Amino acid sequence: MTNWILRWFFSGVALAIVAHLGIGVTYDSLSALATATVVIGLVNSLIRPIVGLFTLPLNCATLGLFGVLVNALLFFIAGNAVHGFHVEFWPGAVVGPILMGLFSGLLTQLIPDKKDRD
Repeated sequence: MTNWILRWFFSGVALAIVAHLGIGVTYDSLSALATATVVIGLVNSLIRPIVGLFTLPLNCATLGLFGVLVNALLFFIAGNAVHGFHVEFWPGAVVGPILMGLFSGLLTQLIPDKKDRD
């Protein structure tokens, strides 16, 4: 349970880092940032797999490049669905999720695995 909360926290920190890079992702308040983190997380875990399944043939034909576009579109829609959180389509929606994934992955490496504790 603690790891799950830490992962969400690190996703929020990664989103804040991306917002401060000046690439077209901005937020007005910490509550908007927290809400955007939750919405983006839910979209990535619930909607993205379904969309990915339907776009699989096109994604295979473009060697995964269409997946980047789908991810950008979902990030753009989820980001702009939250009041006080803003995402410009280029480069915010395209580069933003890539950087957020990288920063979140790096920060998540700070969490010890359960295997290491046993």
